[in-house]
Formats: sequence, C-alpha cells, structure tokens
Amino acid sequence: MCSIPGFPSPGSEVPVLITRVNLNLKCGLVELWVNMDDGRKHIYEQMREEIQIPQRKFNESEGKAGDLCLVCISDTWHRARIVSIQSETCNVFLIDQGRPHTTTSEALACGQSDSFLLPPEIEPCILANLVSLENNWPERATKFLKSLPGKKFKGLVQDVLMPDKIILLDIPIVSKHICKGGVVKKMPVDEFKSLVLKCLHLPKGEDSEACLITQEQSMNVSCKLEKHDQYFYPELFTDTFESLYVTEVINPQNIFCKLLIFSKAVKILSEQIHQHYEESSGLGEAQPLTCGDACAARGLNGRWHRSLLKQDMTSDDAVEVLHVDEGITELVPAGDIKPLHGKFLRMPVVTYRCSLEGVKDQGTGWTTDQTDHLKSLLLHRTVIAKFDHHNISQDVYSITVYKDDDDDSACINSCFIQKAGLFRPSTTDSNDENEPISSLILSSLGDEQCVDVLNNVNADGLQEETLPDTKNLAVNGWTDEEPLSGADDIYIEDGPEHPDPLVQSNGHLSSGFPSEMQNDRDDDEFTVGSSFNVNVSNIESLQKFWCQKTENVDSLRLLMQDLQEHYASVHPQPLIESIFVARNPINDMWHRARFIESHQSPVVDVRFIDYGQTQKVNLRDVYPIDPTFLRLNEQAFQCCLYNPNNHTNPTAVNWSDPALTEFQKFVDSGASSDLGLKCIVKAVTSDEEGLLLNVVDIETPSDSAFKRCAQAEAQSYSYSTYNIEVGVQEKVWVTSSDSVNHFYCQLDRNSQIFKKVMDNVKQLVGQTQRTDHPLGLKSICLARYTDNQWYRGQVVEMSPKLMVQFVDYGQTLVVRESDICPFPSEASIARSAPVQAVPLGLLGVPEEVPQKVNQWFADCAIEHSLTISVVTKGAKGKLIVELFDGSVNVNAEVRGLISQMTQQKMPRPIQETNHQLSKNSKHATEDCSMQELMNGSGLKKVEQNEVHSNNGMCAGDELNMSSQSISNVSAAEIKHEQTLYERRNPDLDVILEEKETVLAETFLQVGSSDSEASQLSLHSCPEEGVKICTYKRPNISLNKTEEVYASCIVGPDYFWCMYTNTEDLNIVSTLALEAGQTQQDIIFLKTLDQGSPCLALFSSDNQWYRAQVLRRTDDTLHVLFIDYGNECDVDIKNVRPLPQSLLEKDPQSFLCSLNGFDESKGSWDDNVYDDFYTLLVDKPLKVTAFHIGDHSEIAVPQYAVQIQCENMIVNDEMLKYWKPVTTEHVMTENSLTEDSLQDSQTVSNETNLDVSKGNTNTCMCKSPTISKNDKEQVYASCIVEPHFFWCQYANPEELNEVSRLAQEAGQAPQDVMFAKTLDPDSPCLALFSSDEQWYRAQVMHRVDDSFHVVFIDYGNECDVDINNVRPLPQSLLDMAPQAFLCSLNGFVKSKGSWSDEAYDDFYNLLVDKPLQLTVFNMEDHSEIAVPQYAVEIECEGVDVNAAMKKYWKPVAKERVLIGNPQTETLLQDGQASNMTHLSVSNGHMNTDMYKDPNISKHKTEMVYASCIAEPHFFWCQYTNTEELNKLSRLAQEAGQAPQDVMFPKTIGPGSPCLALFSSDEQWYRAQVIHRAGDAFHVVFIDYGNECDVDIKDVRPVPQCLLDTAPQAFLCSLDGFVKAEGSWDEEAYDEFYNLLVDKQLELTVFDMEDHSEIAVPQYTVEIECEGVVVNARMAKHWKGLDTSLTLVEVWDRWTRGMTNLEN
Repeated sequence: MCSIPGFPSPGSEVPVLITRVNLNLKCGLVELWVNMDDGRKHIYEQMREEIQIPQRKFNESEGKAGDLCLVCISDTWHRARIVSIQSETCNVFLIDQGRPHTTTSEALACGQSDSFLLPPEIEPCILANLVSLENNWPERATKFLKSLPGKKFKGLVQDVLMPDKIILLDIPIVSKHICKGGVVKKMPVDEFKSLVLKCLHLPKGEDSEACLITQEQSMNVSCKLEKHDQYFYPELFTDTFESLYVTEVINPQNIFCKLLIFSKAVKILSEQIHQHYEESSGLGEAQPLTCGDACAARGLNGRWHRSLLKQDMTSDDAVEVLHVDEGITELVPAGDIKPLHGKFLRMPVVTYRCSLEGVKDQGTGWTTDQTDHLKSLLLHRTVIAKFDHHNISQDVYSITVYKDDDDDSACINSCFIQKAGLFRPSTTDSNDENEPISSLILSSLGDEQCVDVLNNVNADGLQEETLPDTKNLAVNGWTDEEPLSGADDIYIEDGPEHPDPLVQSNGHLSSGFPSEMQNDRDDDEFTVGSSFNVNVSNIESLQKFWCQKTENVDSLRLLMQDLQEHYASVHPQPLIESIFVARNPINDMWHRARFIESHQSPVVDVRFIDYGQTQKVNLRDVYPIDPTFLRLNEQAFQCCLYNPNNHTNPTAVNWSDPALTEFQKFVDSGASSDLGLKCIVKAVTSDEEGLLLNVVDIETPSDSAFKRCAQAEAQSYSYSTYNIEVGVQEKVWVTSSDSVNHFYCQLDRNSQIFKKVMDNVKQLVGQTQRTDHPLGLKSICLARYTDNQWYRGQVVEMSPKLMVQFVDYGQTLVVRESDICPFPSEASIARSAPVQAVPLGLLGVPEEVPQKVNQWFADCAIEHSLTISVVTKGAKGKLIVELFDGSVNVNAEVRGLISQMTQQKMPRPIQETNHQLSKNSKHATEDCSMQELMNGSGLKKVEQNEVHSNNGMCAGDELNMSSQSISNVSAAEIKHEQTLYERRNPDLDVILEEKETVLAETFLQVGSSDSEASQLSLHSCPEEGVKICTYKRPNISLNKTEEVYASCIVGPDYFWCMYTNTEDLNIVSTLALEAGQTQQDIIFLKTLDQGSPCLALFSSDNQWYRAQVLRRTDDTLHVLFIDYGNECDVDIKNVRPLPQSLLEKDPQSFLCSLNGFDESKGSWDDNVYDDFYTLLVDKPLKVTAFHIGDHSEIAVPQYAVQIQCENMIVNDEMLKYWKPVTTEHVMTENSLTEDSLQDSQTVSNETNLDVSKGNTNTCMCKSPTISKNDKEQVYASCIVEPHFFWCQYANPEELNEVSRLAQEAGQAPQDVMFAKTLDPDSPCLALFSSDEQWYRAQVMHRVDDSFHVVFIDYGNECDVDINNVRPLPQSLLDMAPQAFLCSLNGFVKSKGSWSDEAYDDFYNLLVDKPLQLTVFNMEDHSEIAVPQYAVEIECEGVDVNAAMKKYWKPVAKERVLIGNPQTETLLQDGQASNMTHLSVSNGHMNTDMYKDPNISKHKTEMVYASCIAEPHFFWCQYTNTEELNKLSRLAQEAGQAPQDVMFPKTIGPGSPCLALFSSDEQWYRAQVIHRAGDAFHVVFIDYGNECDVDIKDVRPVPQCLLDTAPQAFLCSLDGFVKAEGSWDEEAYDEFYNLLVDKQLELTVFDMEDHSEIAVPQYTVEIECEGVVVNARMAKHWKGLDTSLTLVEVWDRWTRGMTNLEN
C-alpha cells in the first residue's frame, strides 16, 4: 500500500506519545489518540502562533458542516472543523486535540488557507490485532490502560484507514502485557482489519473510497446523550456485610438476593407498578422491544413487574423476561409486555445476582437434591452475607452467607459444602492462550454501526465502568448456566514468558525495551507449579514482597562489585534508558533501578530491581547504565502470598499484623538455616500498575509460610479498609478518643452487621468454658466491659496488669481475670467479621494539643453521629479526615479552641531570638473558663442513635468507670486528679459527676460582622433520613501550577480563581439548568442552613448555578456561587436541591489569598485594591498554591497562592502596598552593677529609676520577691531558650488581684501627656490587642506611634499603639512582678553554645509542667532593664540542668584566636581572592591551609545551597560535581592511611584535615573550628555543615587535596548589614524553602573574613526560578531604631544610678 501524505507509511516504526485512551465496549477495541513525535514540534508551535491572528470572524449565517475554521477557547485560537450548527450553538471538532467542542458562532473565525496544510497533531489510532473477550473490561486491565496517557512508546504502523484517517498501530510491549492477563486475544491482521471496518460501517474492500461518515461526524454522534431508559444497579462494596432477602435460588452460582434495607421501598414500588398497568391494560398494543430493554411484564402470578427482555420480540409468541426485583426468569406472552414508564426507572435495582464463595461443583453439575437442599437453606429467607468479591465481567457477587438467627448464626457456605460432600477448590483452571476468538464476537457485530469506535473519553483518565449495561445482560451471562470462573480477576498461567513491563524514564521514551536486558530464565520458569530456592529480599506486605533466586547469588554479587568499581569515578550524563543506576542513600552502594515516581524536585522515587526496595534518591545520584550491566536479568521478582481461601483475588486478602510478623519470622528462620526457602508458584496475575505478580507460597521441608500465617491469623481478627477511598464522605459513630489526633469510629453503614456480631457474642459467652484455653499476649478474647456486657477484645498486656483492647471501640482498659475468656475456635460471625473500630485523626491540627481540648472533643464527639471526609490515609489503616457536625467543620472548631486558649493564656508569643522560633506560653492566667470557650464551639451533643444505644457499650455509657482505664480521654468518665496547675485554675476543672453530659450550645458566626449567629444542630437537616451532603474540595494540588482566570476579585487577601479549561464548567452548567427545572421541594427548604449546598437562581441572567448557603434571614438566603465566587441574596423560592451528579463535581473555582502576606503581621495600603483588580481582571494567570487553610467565616478552603501574570510575579508587585507591623529592637547598655545574692537573703525591692531630659516618668516596678537557695513552685510562662526564659509563680492569687486592678485602671481616660513621658524601661499599663485586656508592662523602646513593651507578669513582648498605654497606679507599682527572667545555672554564654536540638527539648521539658526552681545568682540583663536569675530547675523528678548538659558545647580552652597578618586583597572585577588564613599557636602547629574558593566578583555562578542556617550564614556548592567526585575518591583513599598519633597534636583552629563523617562512614576534607576534649569540632569545607569528630577519626590532608579549592563557600545575602537590623521569625523558614534543592544563580558583590571560623564569607545576590531572593527577603528585614546612640543610653543609666544612690 502506498503511503498517504502527512501520515506515516504502513510498516514504518514511529515513536508515539499517548494522550488519551478509550475502551470501546461494543466492539472490544482499544482506541488511542497519539502524538507522533517526528521532529515537527517546532513547526506546530509556529503554526499555533500564526493562527492567533485570524483572518476575520464569522458572520452570523456563515459556516456549514464540514467547513474548516478557527475556534477561540480561553483566548487561544485552535484549528477546527464544523460538525453541526444549530441556532447559536456550534459543534466543532478540534483538529489538533482530536476531540469535539461545543461553542457559539461568535467564537468562530476564518483562518488562512495554509493554516490547515499541516496534518492533525494528535492522530486517532486503534491498537492493532487485539480484541476483548468480554463486553466489560476487567478492572485490572482498565487500570493498566488508564496509566498509558503521558507515556512514550515505539509503535509499528500496520495500516491507515481512509477516509477517516485512522491508524492501526501495533505497540508490541502494550499488546504483550495485555495478552498476559488473558483478557484479550490476538487476531490475524486481515481479520482484525475487517472487524475495524465493520465497526466503522465501511464496505469491506473499499476502504480507500470516500465515506459519508467522517471521523468528526462519528465523534459527534458519540457525544449525543444516551437514552436514560436503563436500570441503575448501585455497585456494592466488597469486604462488607449486608442483610439480604433471598428471592430466587437456581444453583450455588446463581442466587438472587435483595438488600433487606430496601424491602419496604421495593414493595411499595411493586404495588404502584401493578396498579398503574392494571388500570391501563386496555390501552393499545405494546411497541416492539429488543433484547436488553427495560419493560413492564405480567408474571405468571398475575402481577406486573419491572422486567428485562432476554430476547427480541419478533412475534406474538411468548418472550423470556427477567423480573429484575425478584431475579426470576419467566416465559410470558408478548401481550403481557408493556413499555416501562420512566417514573418506574428512578428507583435503582437492589436485587443482585450472587454465588456462594468457595462452592464449586465436582465437574458433574448440580444435582436436584443439592439444589433443593440449598433452597431449603436460603430461599425466601433473611440472611447475613459478606460480599467477598465482584466478578465484573459476569456481574456476579461472591458471598459468604450466615444464618440470620439469634440462636444460630452458622455459615451456610460451610453447611452446604459438608452436606453436599464438596471441598473448597485450591486453584482455578488455566486459560488456553491459543484458544481461537469466538465467532460470537464477530457475528454479534453484524452490520451494526459501532459509532463508539471514536467515542471521546476524558484524556486524563478513563471513565470506570461501575454499573452493568442492561442492554448486554444476555451477553454478559445472565443465564441459568453456571458462570465462567473468575478468569478476568486472576490469570493462572500455563506457560508464559517473563513479561516485559511497561518502561518509562521520567516521562520520556526509553531508547530500548526491556528486551535489552538479557533474559536467562527458561520459558517454563514461572509456570504454575514450578519451584525454586529463593531469598526473600524485601517485604512490604504479604500482598507485595520480592524474592531472588539463590542460584544467581554469585552472579549478583559480582554485578554489585563491578557496579561499585565502575561508578566510583563516572561523570553525570542525561538519562536515556528506563533502567539506570542509583546510589542507595542508606549504604552508599550503587544499584540497578527504575523510576517509580518523579517529583517536582531533585529527589525521585526509585525501586532497586535486584532487591525490590524503594528509596528516595537525589537526581545527582542517578546515572545512565552501561549496557554491560544489562546482561544479567532483574534478580528480584514481585510476589504475593498464596491464600487458597481467596485464590481468585489474592491481593484483596487483608492479612493481619500478627500474620505479617509471623511471615517475617518464618523468612528469617529459613534464611538462617542450611535448608533455605523454596518458592512454589501457584498462580500469575498483575498488580494495580499492570506489572507481573507471582502468587506463591514459601516453603521449608517441614512447613510453609501460608500455614504459619494462617495459624497467626486464626489467633487474630481480620481488619478491613471497608473500601473507604480518599475524597469520600461517610457517616460515622465516634466510639472513643485518645486525642483529636487519634480517635475511633464505627461506620454507620456497618450498624446492622455490628448488631449481629454483638448478638453472636452473647451466644458465644454462654457456650464458652473459660478455663479450656490459656490466654497469651495478642490473644483474641471476649471481655466484659464496665457495663457488665461482653465484647470482642484482644489482650495487649499481661503484666503488671491484664489489659484488653475492645477492638470494636478502640478503647484499652484494665480488666479482671474473671472478666475475660478465650474466643471459641469454631467459625462464627463474631470471629470472621472485621474489626469495626476505624482509627481516625483530624487534619490540620498540631501534634501537641492541650489536654482540655482533647477532653472537650471526647465529651462532645463520643456517642455521636458525625460525617467524615477522608483527606489522606496514614499508617496502619488510620484515616486523616475533615470531621463535620452537620455543616460545622470540627477541625476548624478545634483549631479555634486551641487558638483561643493560647490567646487567653498569654498576650502574644515572644519574638524569635537566636534563630529559634518562639514558643507560645502555655500557662498565663485564663480570664474565662473552659466552658466559655466550649460554648462557642461547633459540636453539639444530641440524643444517641437507637441502633448504637442498643449495643450496650459506648464511650459515654459508664461515666463512673473505675480508674483502671489507661486512656486520658476514654469511653467512660475519668475524674481528673487535681494537679497544682488545676488548683490555681479551679474553674477549668473538667469533672463529670453524672451520666448525663452537658449539651453545648453551638453557634457559628458566618459572613460579615453584622450577620446573625445561626444555631446549628448535629444534623444539617431536621428531617429524618435526609443525607448530610457537602461539596467536594477543589481539585488543587500544592506546588502545582494551574492556568486560571480571576473570577471574583475583592482584594489580595480574598479573591476567587476559575480554571481556563471550561469543559467541566460547561457540563456543570448544563446539569444545573436541567436540575433547576424541577418543582420546588418544601421539605428541602426547611433543611437549608449555613453551609448547605443548593441550586440558586441568579437574578441577573435568570440562570441556575451551584451555590452554598452563607446565612439565612427570614425568606432570603445569602449564598455563595461556588463555581464563580460571587455572592448575592436569593429568595427562598428560587432554590432547589442539588442532584448527586452535581455534588460529585469539584467546584470550578477556588478561594485564594496572596502568599507571603500574613494579616496578623501587617496590613494593605488603601491603594492596593484598585491596582490589584486591574492587574488580574480578564487576564490569563498562572497560579501556584503553597498552603491551604479554612477560611474563618465561610466553610470553604482558602489557598495561599503565588500568581504570575504576563511574566510578572504579582506577589512581588504587591509588596509596595504592604505595611508590616514594626517590631524593631534597640540594643541597650545596662550600667547597673551586678548585685550578688547572699545566702537566705531576699532580693531588696530596689527602685530602678530611669531619668532623661524633661518631665520623664521616674516610677519603676519593684523587683520580684525571690530568695536565694529557696525552692519556688513555678510554671514557665515564656520559653525562648535555656539562657532566656520567664517563670511565673504557681500561686495565682496575687496575679488575679493584679489582673483585676489592671482592668480597673485601664478604664481611666487617656492622658495625652503621659505617653510623652515614657522612655525605655518606664512602667505602664498596656492594652493587649488579641484579648482587649490591660496588663502591666515595661517599655523597651519606641517606634513611631507605638511602644515595644514586655509584659512583666508574663514575659512576652509586643508592639502597642501609643493610644493604648495608661499610667500605673501606686497600688500596681507596689506589687512585685509575677514573672521573672531566668537563665539555666552552670552554662556561661561566653564559654560555649547550645546544639540545635537544645531548644526544642528544653521547651518540651518545661512547657505546661509544675517546676521546682532554686535561684543561685542574679545579674541585670544586658538588653532589657530587668534582673535575670541563674536558676536550677527540677521537673517531675528530673534535674533539668543536668539533662541539658548533653546539648552544651563548651569552647575548648586551648582555642587560639586567629589573626591575619596579611593585608586583605580586595576582590577586583573578575579576580579571585588570594587571602591566606593562618592558624598560630605554641609548639609545632600545622600551618597548611586550603586555597580560597575560586570565586570572581560580579560573575554569575550556578550553585546549589548545600547548608542553610539563615540569610547571613549559608553555604553554596557548585552544580558541576566533577571536581567534587574526584575529591571524594581521593579523600576515601587518603582516609585509609594508618592513624598518625602525633598529627592531632599539631592541629588547632583553622587547621585542615580529613575527617570521618559518622553518618555515612566516609572521609571528607575539613577545617578545625575548635577542640573539645577528645574531639574536634570541624566544618566540612566542600559542603559547609559542621560536626564533632573523634580525635582518632582525623587524618592529614595530602598535598593533592590541599591544591584543590573548596567546592563550597560561605555566603551572606547582600544588602542586609547585621549591625543595622535583624530578621523576623518567618525569615528563616521562607529562606530555607526558597533555596533548598533548587538550582541557583549567584553573583558575588564583596568578601570579608568570617569573625568566628577562618574562611572567607561572600556577600551575594541570588536568583532562583526567576525570583531575586534578596528582594523577596526584604519584607522580613527589620531595621533598628537609631534614635538613641549607645553613648546616650549609657549616660541615661549613669544618671539613673546617681539618683538611686541619692
């Protein structure tokens, strides 16, 4: 066949990028849309630029079907062909995207004729020679094919079908993988082409002639809405229990069961159908119907049913129908069949076809006796069934059935197997891969036009088929015959080759397929039944572990040796292969590896293919593989442990933790023995990624892994995920709570099965002989709770006390031996039902939460029905959730409570000191009780649910429980032991005296300040049975850039963005308009409350839109339109309920605020709003989200974003409008002489006078009343670091009196002259803005119209407006401060420093704990005019001073000050510095030095930040690592030299050396900073990090390493002089995040020697990803107030002391 212009020639090999995939269900074909990358990318880019200027727009009547045109989508023009025009609506086909689009004639234009010469950029293809054996693609095949978009392959063009220009494309690697699963078969080329031509409705043999149906027309036909005339079958979750009513029994594989919960509804519907058709039975003849159509049919019992035709109605003869609500098939006269009225389609079908799990015949079929016996057990009976598995292709659920009898809950599956003399099969039959394709598939097509061959499916993901198509029920196997075995769920292999898994290299095409790796496995190596000796190299779970064949151990060992030698000195190169080598960060060894997932950072996830482990690896440690190392095949193969009880879907088996532990023991034991382990292949399938998965058992001569795990499993409960996926919502019942980060719930949908479990437990307790079986640790048991009821439990501790976890509630309690008994061994629901308690944690709350918040949460949540929205999954099945009480977001309530408690405990967190973020004080006096906090919360207790209250045990039932509970927040009442802290806060005690708990009133303030508070109950809807529903969260990922428009702009802190791609928005709009036509629902209107979703009519355009209620006033709702962001008032009659289809769609807009602007730390200039609006309006934007939080007033998430508009960063542009809160400090000199405290002497109440010119306030507060060597009971009220923290007396009586007097004095009128008298150190009253309370304070310095003050009764600092200060009355001056400044005794600042870990550990040691404090000394603080006490602290029996010694790094006594005798050579342009830094001391000192870094002034270098401390101290490393790799190799060689005992004696500060870094046991170049005992503190000069190195782990540096300049250099940001200001507390984190793991452009402006370490420091400017870091960091810089010189400060203190002496 000759080639076609613009298309690849048949037989040619082309690289293709798959953009979309569709599974054509009718024809069984795989449809692809691909981009053939043949080097013409730049031509298409040029074409796209040229068509952005159209020739002219269409006139009103211009354009007809078939015309070429340009269409405007989101301000961008695209090539298109008109498919149809109806009025103003135009359907076009986008030529270069291969998909249809609906628009208006106004968006069409004419293009230049040469604009359409290029062929389409995206070509439609069909995967050649493959056709599905099933009408529904199995789930695993769907998942595999869904993963193809975005991947590149090499394909073979088999043919090009004209005129539709459809390419038959063969992609061998994809075809081979699909065929392995047994879900498709290969066809001969000619037969396959004939099949495709039939699907396209083309005459055979005339494929080159013109055809009336073009590709675009086919696309248009496929886009029409399907008829909504089919039954809807809701998909059921597997691994769940349901109550069923059995309606029909044919054989064990054909049983029809109806969900019992819907029985009443089905009965009512049945009566309505019968009445309807009886009354209309005399009307006309039925219209002709075809097989698969829904209909109404009169059954043999004379009643009308919802039915389904199982054959075409071709005559007046009897027709076979299936009554879908009963599962009964009957032959009925054609006259008794009518079209089904649409109203009877609304209710889903809840009768399902089932088969008994594990029940198979003996190959002889089912006898009448067997079927009759089964009917006697099941037919017309109510049973409990566990849904084990769903065979999608046959649409059959495999179930395990239990009797629904309080006295007998036996397993019917087991009973039937025993009675019928059957056995459970252990393996399924093999599929014959060479079986010819059934002619049924071809003949079923006939001449039917398969327009779906080009049906468009969303490019980024296939629509999963979750419901059966009732048109195809006859084909799908809804017959009386036994269904096929689950062949589409697992492939039992007969003799396959080792498959070539799909290869991908970071999204790029691999230059070769896995065949490039030599495959030395025999063809029958992985056949079912084969066995070989193995090592288990990696265990992730029993569903996923990796084995290696022991026969290849030597080959692998040699390979690893060669890899280490080869890649020790290799240079980095770009990756081109799918397999590469990567350095394992754990052991620094090189491994062969593949990518798992790449990130938007230099760190990637890889799997080591010879061992199975996964690791995160820096891209700098990823190198291309030498082809030599591909000769040995992958040594680790993926396995899943075989389980004969679920052989059809082994990966779905939920093994328990004890089983996994037992497997690990079995593997370790086998590996250490001489006999080793043998792997037996039981089956071969594929995992969720489509990769080969071997179902195996691991055996020793005397045992097997399955047996050992099964034994462990028998002594444990099963656990289930209950098919809870991220993004779903569930109604739950909270059962117990340890904290807001760890609590338990039961799923509301499991309430019926839980009731059955409890009933069964009652039966078992009566049968159990408690002394028969000894109990051990982890034993499952039955245990009696404090309500005297028995529950399922598990022993978690045997000594010193017997402790049991009540597994269905999550609680752990101490129990008596008489209250526990072993679990009976026989099968029962109580034993097989999964654990009901699901562990949860709230999203977005801190790890450490005040205990009173945890207590409040437990009190309000336990025993209540709430709604969870799953955000992510944690370890051990824990779900991280958003919790809702109706429309109230409980997460936000908890965060609010924590914030309120913190604010009431102290006015404000102290500012950052010495690079440590300040810690909030936990123990300032609280002026309101906990109850006042809780009354404003969003949780409200209600009457308990009837189902759960009948179960007996719940977390609030036993409020007088014994103290045996180990949980602080338990299911029962715990009377809190009164601590010292609680005695000083009597109104904060939480003691529950009655079983009834107090109901907390719930109010939520939403909207503007004048909006009304709306009381919320637990349920958002008062009507019983109304579903709690909310919108999904916007589909926004952090750190991912989205293209958007600003849809609603208020200001930089509140604006909404909408996606530029409006396809989903158009769908939402269409559905909203349809749903808005429904009649008004009066009941629905009563349920509307704050946060409720609804449809609202927008009066401006009279259109319906999705909305959310913000507040309600009489008959008016103030709503937010969630797809746009604007708000308006809507009359209550103009709202409608939201259908489920609209609830499932993500909001199309999302609320934003500019990132980097914290409203608590500044405000916007009034001019910002107009300019911000002008910048954003009607312009395409690129938005990147960095943080997410809940908006404080409306229940929607708000994203902190960075915006790029027209190549400008809007955040940077807005900086000029931002007014930060000024927090400058002035350094003060204190001339007061130190007063030494004498033993047992109380500090005198000396008065420190502050004197200055004019009428200055000379009053001062007294000093704290503290005695030396006396122990004081205190709390730490403000903790910065061990040398700076404040303590507050534990007795709050005087503090309460001070607070009372302060509030009274603060009400005095303002004295305008008073503020003028205030100078540094003056006392005053200051209003703390966070709680609007007055506190005693002392002025530190003045900045413009505010004072920076320290609150002397707490210790924290803040800025106070000049209008918010008042004079202190004498009564408050006479009372000593209630807090005093401290420093740990025994640690002199000039003689050492704290390690980085000290700050957090010191904070945790002190916070919220009663302390015993002893004063040893006192001196005046150097910066603030208060005394500072050197103290010793004891906390809970721990000597804090002694505990902190491990963090103290003393300066070595022998340290020599480094002087530089040489004159500094200033850097000239383009010239490197040649400064020499000498280290001098007595004796023979090593005077060798490293060279200076090879840095030139004003020259830009490409670097990485290798060590980041803060903007004035960070190290950068060159991106070119060739020199660094060479240095590393030389350092390792030199480090092997024997130790020279004299060498350590020759080195001092500044000396070079080689040092062993303990973390990776590698040698690096270093420079000594100081010596401490038997260790040197060194800096690694090629990286910048520092550490202590043992004296025996240093070596001399050879000359070759001294001659090479350091590969890292010390830097400081240019433009910020340390003596002229300081960084605010946010600077350090933002600076770190700006630089870490990113390539930087660095320019040097100056150089000077660092004051502490003998290295040069460069002042630099940095640019990162288009952002000038220096400019970005300017907002964090606080310049000093220089209004007072140090001389003036000194003079003021001298005069003050003179006055004091007088």
